[in-house]
Amino acid sequence: MRRDPFYPPQLIGNCGFAHYVLRQYDDALLLLRECVSRAPNYRAGRVWLTATYAQLGRIEEARAEALEVLRIDPKYRIAGRQTRVRIRKRKEESEHLAEGLRLAGLPD
Repeated sequence: MRRDPFYPPQLIGNCGFAHYVLRQYDDALLLLRECVSRAPNYRAGRVWLTATYAQLGRIEEARAEALEVLRIDPKYRIAGRQTRVRIRKRKEESEHLAEGLRLAGLPD
């Protein structure tokens, strides 16, 4: 990322999600906001940003992001996401993500 200023926004999204998993929400927020500003229709980035806002207690912003997730994917469900998320082997991390998404009002 340091060598190529045109790296795919998914890379910064993955870095932001790593901070989310570590419960470093302020760091996650900076990276995930950049990710979605560069790729506004990247669903995973929006999902992670939604959960991050919720964990920070910024519920109005979390709900606004949740609406963006549903705009991109009207059939989005938390349960469906958990079956695909790469962290499913670590149930506590998967539940941590689901908790943030529920706080934001995304459907189970």
